[in-house]
Amino acid sequence: MLPLVSAGKSATNKPWRVMIVDDHEIFRHGLRNILIGIAGFDVVAEASRCSDVLKHATKMPIDLVLMDSSLPDAVGIESIQRLRELTPPPQVVLLSTAIDDGVLLDAILAGASGYLTKDLPKKDVVNALQSLQRGELALLPPVAANVIRLLMKRCMNLEKTLATERQSTKEKVSLSPSKRSSKTESPSTLLSPLALHRLTSREYKVFQLLCQGLSNKEIAARFSISPYTVGKHVRQILRKLGAVNRTQAVSYASFEGGKPDR
Repeated sequence: MLPLVSAGKSATNKPWRVMIVDDHEIFRHGLRNILIGIAGFDVVAEASRCSDVLKHATKMPIDLVLMDSSLPDAVGIESIQRLRELTPPPQVVLLSTAIDDGVLLDAILAGASGYLTKDLPKKDVVNALQSLQRGELALLPPVAANVIRLLMKRCMNLEKTLATERQSTKEKVSLSPSKRSSKTESPSTLLSPLALHRLTSREYKVFQLLCQGLSNKEIAARFSISPYTVGKHVRQILRKLGAVNRTQAVSYASFEGGKPDR
């Protein structure tokens, strides 16, 4: 396995307490049987929802959470963020039916310790989890290489955005005071051009639906999540965009005039 960065724990003589979180009982059963055959792992609980992990962690600390990337009450990055708020925070490895580039990169940047697809052979799952015990990320070499590629792309896009922002700042400074009247400021002058790039993949998708005029309830139906979860996404979007309300955020999108390369 490729040791990109430390996953945060090193191998110890004490078995890791593992919780498997997936809304398919058959998959949980199969993964539990695999873990039984790996030294150093002890499956202490199973669940079908992210909220069950949070409840269980108050009774007994969890070292590792193997979690589906799309649960009924939490999706992808939101799940990781909620689990990382625990004390002490468990390591989280996302399980997905396929590799989603946006979720993959955002998951690693949010603190995930790995990303595995559900169609992997047993030996690859074993190798990945044993790598995790050695302090590496639970990523197969092709996936690790993909993470590096995505990081490079994200950095290049960020550099282009910074260059645009610097040029925009120079142009504003060169304007006369009369042309810089606050009465003529547009939302794009109030909100940073970097803002959209701060959104996670899920937040950006919610933002797109906001721009289409959908309500929280309608957005929740699109993603099969609760309106409460959508509300949390919206609050994060407004905070990252620096907008005071949905109208200003949507106005910002019209002035930006295009979708950033994610």
